[in-house]
Amino acid sequence: MRKAPGIVTALIALTAMFAPAHGSSISFRDDSGRAHRWLRNPIIISLSSSLAAPPSNFKAESDVAGALRRALSSWESAAGIQFMETSSTVEAISPPNSGDGVNLITLSTVNAAIFRGSDAPAQTRVFYDSGGTIIEADICLNPRVLFSTDGTPGTYDLESTFAHEIGHLLGLEHSAIIGATMQPRQAKNGVYGFPAFIQRSLSEDDQSRVRALYADGEAFSSISGRLTTSFSGRVRNIFGAHVFAEDVATGRVVASSISAPSGNYRLDGLAPGVYRVFGESLNGAVPATDIGASADVDLNETTPLFRSFVGSTRTPSQSMNLSANSAAKLSFIVLAVRAPGLVPRMLGMNGELSTSALPLKAGQAFRIYLAGEKLDQLNEDGISISSPLITIEANSLRTEDFGTAFPVVSFVVTVPDSVSPGDYTIRLQAPDGERAFLPGAISIEAN
Repeated sequence: MRKAPGIVTALIALTAMFAPAHGSSISFRDDSGRAHRWLRNPIIISLSSSLAAPPSNFKAESDVAGALRRALSSWESAAGIQFMETSSTVEAISPPNSGDGVNLITLSTVNAAIFRGSDAPAQTRVFYDSGGTIIEADICLNPRVLFSTDGTPGTYDLESTFAHEIGHLLGLEHSAIIGATMQPRQAKNGVYGFPAFIQRSLSEDDQSRVRALYADGEAFSSISGRLTTSFSGRVRNIFGAHVFAEDVATGRVVASSISAPSGNYRLDGLAPGVYRVFGESLNGAVPATDIGASADVDLNETTPLFRSFVGSTRTPSQSMNLSANSAAKLSFIVLAVRAPGLVPRMLGMNGELSTSALPLKAGQAFRIYLAGEKLDQLNEDGISISSPLITIEANSLRTEDFGTAFPVVSFVVTVPDSVSPGDYTIRLQAPDGERAFLPGAISIEAN
């Protein structure tokens, strides 16, 4: 076995806090169809005076205001909303269950106690009225971690942090698409040897999810349905399953959802096209504990079916042809259930393992790593990429020694110039037929 240089890199989970005590998700929590979002437009944002005088955990001369405004602009473009800026001398965010009606963004150290020793780069606290409409949202950054805007290794990228937290401010839950801005973990600059800028740009998944909240419902299409299985002779709903869609022509990941307690899921904000819809369990690089971290539902305490149903060789997947302004129905009945054995938990390149998307560029070849259970049983023909253009180099599969608890394998992918920017899935199939996915694990940057 070949020993790869480097270390296993731990990422820090981004979090959001919600008050009253219920989450803001419309993807796995709310079967009523009630949208947790803002009804006012523009949304008034109050910039704390602390932004003008950042504390010592910010690299000197960091472009704080520029990073925030670029992040706000990205969401404005995607959601068709507007933000209006005001200033405030207030530095502390509202306490739980006692909002002051001011949507504050602050860097002040007075919020240090909120993090309770956590290394999470930021937190967002969201308040609702009795109907579920967002009426206030505050963002505070952690004064115990380092930030920069120029990619300084060992720091968090400030624009990426703002982009993620603004997504929570708008009502979005975490995403299990690895390359999404709303992925629950943020890499520090220097992971894989690059600045951690991927989450600055909203993924197609981020955009479809925010369109589902704020765009004209007649402008886009949707796919919805229900996931069920048979358990002890009874039909059971599958709660907490990850459902995602890829564009068949390109292979790009375009939308995702988490199934509700009723088994229902919904992929919204889709343009006309042909899509492939997949189901998977949340037990890999983005686990259920991270997805549920910002809601009041512990996905680990729900029916075990959400973890095991895609351990079957009959992994749910089907193609759908969407016309404009359509609402397609697609339900899955999973006939075989067993605990998954093929579980990819980490990925990497340049001698490092992480749970951050791989920032690949068109026109180059890369050796990438995967770590997890049963990966050492894979054959080369059991590994593929959702893009028909990205290929696995023949005879490049080998085992690696990172000193991890799980097997590590590596292989070389070639990314041609013709691949369009976006997020792509690594697909795995073991010799016994079991399949697993890393949706959005490869993020192709624009040249």
